[in-house]
Amino acid sequence: MTVILVAFSLACIGYIAYLHSRNGSHRDSIRTRAIEAIIETTRYGVIETDVNGIILIFNPAAEKMLGYQAEEIIGKVTPAVIHAHDEVIARAMELGIEPGFDVFVKNPREKREVETREWTYIRKDKSTFTSFLSISALRDGSDRLIGYVGVFEDITHLKEWQQAQKMKDEFLANVSHELRTPLNAVMGLSKLIEAEVESNPEKIKEYAHDIHLSGKHLLDIVNELLDFSKIQAGKFQIEKMPLSLKKVFKDCYGILLSSAKEKCVTLNCNHQQIDEEQYVEGDEIRLKQVINNIISNAIKFSENGIVDIYAQYQDQILVVVIKDNGIGMNEEVVKNLFKPFYQGDGSITRKFGGTGLGLTISKNIIDMMEGFIEVESEAKKGSTFRLTIPLKPVNRKENPVSRTITTLQTFGQRYHVLVAEDNPVNQLVLEQILYKFELNVTKATNGKEAFDLALKNKFDLILMDMQMPEIDGMQSTRMLREHGVLVPIIAFTANAYQDDRNACLESGMNDFITKPVDLDTLNTILKKYLKA
Repeated sequence: MTVILVAFSLACIGYIAYLHSRNGSHRDSIRTRAIEAIIETTRYGVIETDVNGIILIFNPAAEKMLGYQAEEIIGKVTPAVIHAHDEVIARAMELGIEPGFDVFVKNPREKREVETREWTYIRKDKSTFTSFLSISALRDGSDRLIGYVGVFEDITHLKEWQQAQKMKDEFLANVSHELRTPLNAVMGLSKLIEAEVESNPEKIKEYAHDIHLSGKHLLDIVNELLDFSKIQAGKFQIEKMPLSLKKVFKDCYGILLSSAKEKCVTLNCNHQQIDEEQYVEGDEIRLKQVINNIISNAIKFSENGIVDIYAQYQDQILVVVIKDNGIGMNEEVVKNLFKPFYQGDGSITRKFGGTGLGLTISKNIIDMMEGFIEVESEAKKGSTFRLTIPLKPVNRKENPVSRTITTLQTFGQRYHVLVAEDNPVNQLVLEQILYKFELNVTKATNGKEAFDLALKNKFDLILMDMQMPEIDGMQSTRMLREHGVLVPIIAFTANAYQDDRNACLESGMNDFITKPVDLDTLNTILKKYLKA
């Protein structure tokens, strides 16, 4: 936008300078009419003034955007009539001059440069819009200043689009935060239950394990939905780590069995063709997401029906077939199935829910894995999805995938940790987990309380949430650092973006971990900052 506007502005300088120098010959007359036609028909607003700012040219595009007729403007006023007065004053202060016409032309005149800026323009009816204005000084053949040329366009829609994009990013960040906070409680409590039932029936452990699996699955979905914008921007990456194919299908089946029972769907999963010890190199989270998404759709649309899953790994190719006898799809729906936000029709959306993003994300993931997805479907008879994904086998002995439970580092009550967290359930979860590490714990419910406690008491470590009442975690950290408190401060937050991490570290925090609580990560952090 800037380059085009500046280029046209420079062209206008040449055009108008020529108009001022024409001598009346026939050839000049033809060229004059051509130049005038360009200025008259361009979509850009063009305003020419004399050296004092009186308007000499006010083209049709300017008339259309501003609501004035040329005869109302030419020879009568300066461009100040269309500018927001407060912006003119603010620009004058930046330049160190008095408000007036010179605000617009000082740099073009003195620096001989094209100045481009955004301005708020005021129409004749007093409504406003955002313009992008390019101003140049106009000189004759003797290099004498004879006026100025301004070329502008209405960028209101562009600004609205930029704002919408910003709002979308903020919305996704807020969704991430709001979902991660309760997930922290669910996953943390499930791990506590699992740890406390050594003498209780195995069924309780099984329930706790299922809760934890479901929580991890929900967290994966949150992360993957947030990655949708990365897919669009071409910044999405597929990890390559050793994974157990058998475990992938066992986990997917375990996660989705309860939802199948709720829908009275018979869920059959045949992965007998995959060896128990078969490990491949791939992205376990993304692979599970794709499989879970397609199976969950099959369950959702096959109430009181049957969903069959067949998986086979042969010749370094994983083939997964998911077949249901549900409502099916017509040709039009199948054709648009992988388009973002697309859903068959409004009644289906209202009945079954969903964002319309799941299959779009799945298709992109499979493409990035260099695989492909095929769909066959018939309305009222059901659908069959076939996934074909190349996956390189790996030797488990050389690339072990740990299944061991985290061995907690214990500290024998020798250290005192301050937990700054405003959510009572998350406070409880983190407090109880820290007790397992044999640590003393003090709790603060906001950033101000954390600051006051840290000034009055000697803590060995602070776990600090970002978003809290009174003052947030980053401000509390800055205040502590300003008061010479050097205790290690670890961000422990549901804000999971890289920008959040950078902001925390810039505020003076030492490290950054995200909710839901992960025992391995917390264990590593505690060993890093506390001596065993």
